[in-house]
Amino acid sequence: MAVGLGYKQSAEHVRKRMEARQCAARERPRAVSREWLVEKYIGARLDCVQIAALVSRDHKTVWTWLKHYGIPTRSRGVACTHLFVKGQVTPFTGRKHSEATKAKLRAIAIADGRRPFDPEVGPPFRGKRGAETPNWKGGVSPERQAFYASSEWKAALKIVWARANARCERCRVHHNGTPRRGTFHVHHIVSFAVRNLRAVPSNLALLCASCHRFVHSKRNVVRELLGVVT
Repeated sequence: MAVGLGYKQSAEHVRKRMEARQCAARERPRAVSREWLVEKYIGARLDCVQIAALVSRDHKTVWTWLKHYGIPTRSRGVACTHLFVKGQVTPFTGRKHSEATKAKLRAIAIADGRRPFDPEVGPPFRGKRGAETPNWKGGVSPERQAFYASSEWKAALKIVWARANARCERCRVHHNGTPRRGTFHVHHIVSFAVRNLRAVPSNLALLCASCHRFVHSKRNVVRELLGVVT
């Protein structure tokens, strides 16, 4: 189980590292000249996305070129011609899909597993509950509540809190800090769905609320503190 070591870089170290990175970025040659960029961005009124397509780069890279050359940037969306302007008549006013197009869209939706809305039937899941809905997971909520009230779980909690010494086992922050009291969670490394590991202390980690959110977020690309269900 990964445990944070508590190391923190000093502010001076971070400042020097960022200055070195910025210096290297300023000295790095750009793929386009300032004159060319002015011609496209100001003269032709192209936006960063359109310019990026011309040079096969990311639009954010084009934006950094503009900043590097000191070219004033426009507000987001100013150069767009496809945005709806209030009071303007859109080219789609009064136009509707033909019956043939509707049939094609319906066939595509059915092939993708979707259920096209039928105004005569109404919402397809109205009045349905439990196993009749697609997100039904077998009714684990009562089972989960009963487990968390069991003596087995309470004994496991005591072991985990004692092992961690009331510190988050990822960032090492202490629970007794005033803003953090009552915000720590005991996290299942291998999912709660694996019954025989639910109360095993080695499968549990004490985490602060922010670390627990990180572990279950898309930012956790290396799947830290997430076990594999076999």
